[in-house]
Amino acid sequence: MTTTMNQSGPERRRARISRQQILETASHLLQEHGARGVSIRKIASLIPCAPPSIYYYFTNKEDILDALVEVPLGELIEALDRVRLSSSEPQAILMAYARFWLERRSQMSLLFLPGHWGQQSLFRHYRYRQVEALIEEALGGDPLRAEGYLGLVNGLLFKIQNSDFPTERAIQMVDQTLKRVL
Repeated sequence: MTTTMNQSGPERRRARISRQQILETASHLLQEHGARGVSIRKIASLIPCAPPSIYYYFTNKEDILDALVEVPLGELIEALDRVRLSSSEPQAILMAYARFWLERRSQMSLLFLPGHWGQQSLFRHYRYRQVEALIEEALGGDPLRAEGYLGLVNGLLFKIQNSDFPTERAIQMVDQTLKRVL
């Protein structure tokens, strides 16, 4: 059942909401106001529903933010696996990582939102650790090299994120940088 903005009282409390509605609303708030602008109350007021309805799907704000990043990180792992099957070159895998985020700039902001994860950085998210493992494998199992090169690429992505670089130009910049350092 779809809710409407003019529902109130018992009608509003009975309205059914979906997990997807919550995530779409949270994503909108995240893009507009950053992680600090996302709250259970704000999500509930925009859907509209009673705040406790959201707790049926998520225990807290961090669970919602975690769910928002789950899909793009899963897609990233699939993309890196496809590249790994066709090329074992570290540059190919690092470029696939950079291209993935550059082609999804609105989702890329999930990587760099300050205060986004409370005590946990996205870079410590279990899915992100899978990404690190794929890159480490491509670099001959050297965790220090993997961390360094991934840090370099993330630094470039951070710089590019809010720039007006066209995507193809940004991809070329990352590619040229990797060619020089690898």
